This record gives sequence, structure tokens and C-alpha cells, in this order.
Amino acid sequence: MGDSSLFLTRILDVLCEGGDTIAFASRSRSMSYRETFDTLRRLHATLKNEGVAPGETVAITGGNMPETILLQIAAQLRGARVVHRDDLSCTADGVEADHVLSSDPDCPLLVAGRRTTAAEGDIVMPRRVETLFPVDGGAIVSCGEEYEEMARTVRPNPDGPQQVLLIAPMSHPIGNRITLKALLAGDTVVLHERAPESVPSAAGTPTPQG
Repeated sequence: MGDSSLFLTRILDVLCEGGDTIAFASRSRSMSYRETFDTLRRLHATLKNEGVAPGETVAITGGNMPETILLQIAAQLRGARVVHRDDLSCTADGVEADHVLSSDPDCPLLVAGRRTTAAEGDIVMPRRVETLFPVDGGAIVSCGEEYEEMARTVRPNPDGPQQVLLIAPMSHPIGNRITLKALLAGDTVVLHERAPESVPSAAGTPTPQG
């Protein structure tokens, strides 16, 4: 267990144990931690059936919705690295993906894939995760150890679950980090629907409790 990703271990524990606490909230719907964990399990099973395997690259698009971050975690549990893209036509990052997934409800979940066979016995909890983020100018930001550091340092607020307003896209390192920090702390991610493409200066400030 010591060789397994602490980030993945902790995020699974938090989602599994969160119960009826709201993990995601927006104007259109809300999702408890229990529902979030169940959704993650279903997505992981789907990726297993589609042959997502260790060492492969999974591209994810779909915007700011729970399934976007859950597809990331599910792919990383399969041992794959993840690259976030703003839309399906965004391939200028130069990263070749083995599978392309979309969390957009108007698109199929699996947009493209190799449809290989990955035996469950060959999959173990990965030692680390990696997420790639294309940013302005065509550069790629790679995050890996940042997730492990969050898992080591982020703990629940002693005053109970907080609300964290997410304005930045999950496909950007800032929005991605805010979302995962909130989940690791057992907080509620309040999704700002129709998030802008640019990252605002104050992304992820707590909303008043009421």
C-alpha cells in the first residue's frame, strides 16, 4: 500500500465515506459524496470495458461538471495519464491520445479509442498520477507530485464542510487543483455553469454559509 498513490487512496476514502454530504452543486443539479463515489465506480467499470490500460493516454473534454473530474480519477485508477482539452477539436497540444472521452451529456462517453483488452488482474493501484494541461501558447503543464502533496496536506475544515465556488475550468491547472482540494477536504464544489475560457484572478473563493 505504501507504494500506491496517496492521492488516489485518499480521494477514494473521502468519496466512499462522505455519505449524504453534497460534493457538487449547481443550479441544475446536486450530487452527494455517495452518489459521486457510485458514479466513479461506474465510470471506472466503463473504462475497464473499453480497455483503458496502464501507460496509455486518455484525453478528456466536456466542461465543468462532476463527470469531468471523475473521468480523470477513473482513468488514473486504470494507470493511464490524462490530458484535458477544451473541446474535441483541440488537438494542437501535440499529445497523442489512446482514448478520447467526453463528459458532455450530448456526446457519447467514448468518442474514440483503441478498444484493447486490459485484464483486471494486470491493474494495481498506480504509484503516481499525471495530468497534462494545454495552456496558452501551446505549452503543456504536467502535474503529478502536486496531487500527492495535496493528499498529504489537505484535511477537512474543523467547522465542517465548506462551499467552494469553482469559476476556473477543470481543464486548467487552477480549476483542477481547486476541485480536488475541495473534495479531499470533504467540501462542496459549487459549479459556476458556463465557465469562461480564461482563468479569472479569483477562482475558487468560498461562498457565504447560510
